[in-house]
Amino acid sequence: MIGIIGAGNMGRAIALRIKAKTIISDVDRSRLRIKKGRILVTKDNISLTKRSKVIILAVKPQHIKGALKEIAPFVKDKLVISIAAGVKTGALEEILGRKRIVRAMPNMPAMVGKGITALAAGRFASKKDLRLARGIFLNLGEVVEVKESLMDAVTALSGSGPAYYFLFTDLVRRAGIRCGLKKDLSEKLAMATFIGAAESCRNTDISMQDFVKKVASKGGTTEAALKIFKQKKLALIVEQAVMAAYKRSCQLSSRLK
Repeated sequence: MIGIIGAGNMGRAIALRIKAKTIISDVDRSRLRIKKGRILVTKDNISLTKRSKVIILAVKPQHIKGALKEIAPFVKDKLVISIAAGVKTGALEEILGRKRIVRAMPNMPAMVGKGITALAAGRFASKKDLRLARGIFLNLGEVVEVKESLMDAVTALSGSGPAYYFLFTDLVRRAGIRCGLKKDLSEKLAMATFIGAAESCRNTDISMQDFVKKVASKGGTTEAALKIFKQKKLALIVEQAVMAAYKRSCQLSSRLK
């Protein structure tokens, strides 16, 4: 049995996509309306902990301390996986003790099986524990293993990254409308273009810079757009934005201590 504490977007996505029997809890009863025979629901975190072999903490960072203190006496030898952004395994161990803990950072496309999850092991987690966590998150998309010192960077890039994509797609859509396209057509073109571009560069050895060159012929329309991006220092804006997300992840980590 896999127990999931927190039935928000990611907690529900994990419950719905993994094949194992699952029990999920949340203080908000409306979030527990899940119609899947293999998924049990409860508002009792202690009961969930007692019944589960693996516990996934899918609560917000600001709520994780309370959840940990509640279940700590009942964790025993169970594997604990935390997806709370910015919360280090060391901070979890301070409350739970010498427990097997894996930190995970999935992202929003996990809801449709197209996500990518980064895993980092705590001090007392074994290679077997990492394999078990990998098996769970492979149901949501790709999985990579990283050193925990890199998890804040992962959070800023892939954890927050879908929002960057949505924002840029919407900006391009709006620009298309300004150029005379109908709203629906502009949106369809923008989404299909970026999805197709992403698929084009998968499983190839071609760099992103070379892909840009393939599209941007000298003196053409793409080159004209790229010149504006360069003049307006888009690269610097993106770097500063990702760094801001990285620093915020670091701040969240320090608050739990």
